[in-house]
Amino acid sequence: MKTRRIRIKIRDYLKDGPRNTVEIQEHINSTMRHGTTSQQLGNVLSKDRHTFKLGEIRRSGILSGAYEICEWGTSDWVIKNQNPENPSEIIYHPPTGNPITYLLSDSNVEKVRILEESGLEELVG
Repeated sequence: MKTRRIRIKIRDYLKDGPRNTVEIQEHINSTMRHGTTSQQLGNVLSKDRHTFKLGEIRRSGILSGAYEICEWGTSDWVIKNQNPENPSEIIYHPPTGNPITYLLSDSNVEKVRILEESGLEELVG
């Protein structure tokens, strides 16, 4: 039951654009009473068929050095921002700054196509 609530919160948070794992965890932990661990969040994000890994961004910390964190988007957001000429290309126009292009793997392009054909009717499942 808790995982389902987390999935719903994540999809709601990602509906307007991609976010990285750290931002998602901060949002979940600030809006849910018991929050989530980074391991549980990683499992939910990677196993939810309506959440897609878009890429990675490089972060640097004072103590931990440089590391990469994943950026995530929902299937409906991916479908809205998909390049019609190249379905593996996702073009995001953030409110400020230049457009960002993400490249989906062939398997993720196929998953998006299947979800799009099914009409995204099972968003909570």
